[in-house]
Amino acid sequence: VNAVSVWLKLKIRRHYKIHEMSFTHGVADAPLKVTGDAPNETGTEVSFMPSTDTFTMTEFDYGTLEHRLRELAFLNSGVRILLTDKRHSDIKQEELRYDGGLQAFVAYLDRAKKSLVDKPVAIHGEKDGITVEVAMWWNDSYHENVLCFTNNIPQRDGGTHMAGFRAALTRQVVSYADSSGITKREKVTLQGEDCREGLTAVLSVKVPDPKFSS
Repeated sequence: VNAVSVWLKLKIRRHYKIHEMSFTHGVADAPLKVTGDAPNETGTEVSFMPSTDTFTMTEFDYGTLEHRLRELAFLNSGVRILLTDKRHSDIKQEELRYDGGLQAFVAYLDRAKKSLVDKPVAIHGEKDGITVEVAMWWNDSYHENVLCFTNNIPQRDGGTHMAGFRAALTRQVVSYADSSGITKREKVTLQGEDCREGLTAVLSVKVPDPKFSS
């Protein structure tokens, strides 16, 4: 952000002190300095003005910000995000906090649809420092809606975790249908698309050193 801003100001509350620093066109105006006390607060505040030399449009869209911050609130259960727009006389403010995590996320995505199961299916696992979370819910539509995230960053085109999720889901559903005699009784052969029909899912992985190819 600093490199593409006309100015940027940092206010850091840490170790019971307030530290501040400012930049102009990416260059520090002065070294970081202590400007006050912060006995009961921690955190970092960043203020900046996008540069018109880099961006053709520097006006922020409230709807875009709300959508992205809502995703982050769902992906980080319990985190409170406050979005405030003071650009106009009619001030907008939205508080975003969801303690239900990915289960609350899929419930939000399917809020206007008829579910086929009582509540979302949630799975959580961790191995070799990599955390995987997924929540799934089926509705009575024919549309598949699967959202993928790596370290809170959306992957619109999926990735290896999406491919692995789809393969595992198909394998488990087909295995159950075969072992229970459903496929033989109904004389059907299930494909991956059949298992994902009406599926809404959110898949989130947290990895220490991600590799992005898109």
